[in-house]
Amino acid sequence: MMPSLNDWAKERISYVLQKNDKVQKSYKSEIKGLGSMILQNGLYGTIAYYKVRKKDSSQEILRDLKELLAERMKIVDVTQMNPINDLDYMKAQAIVLEAIKWLRRYADILIEGEDDD
Repeated sequence: MMPSLNDWAKERISYVLQKNDKVQKSYKSEIKGLGSMILQNGLYGTIAYYKVRKKDSSQEILRDLKELLAERMKIVDVTQMNPINDLDYMKAQAIVLEAIKWLRRYADILIEGEDDD
């Protein structure tokens, strides 16, 4: 049975917590703006942005997206940005946006560091 997005996000944040403090703080900061980046640039535009960045947290975000859509939509590797039909693209983007809400919540709770609030 597929885990809920809530459980999936908690598992991913637990994985990030095993990384060093710098990666954790960077991931927390980046995950907060990821939803708006996707809304502004689209899923593939956001993936392209993270592919050229060499930061560890960027690679973690790509890993999250790849794992999530492989599990939820059977998209083998979304980071390759292969053509998919418009309906599947919109569905993938909606799933990612919902998952980001949970990642952001768990990052705020579990990752210590600077708060912008």
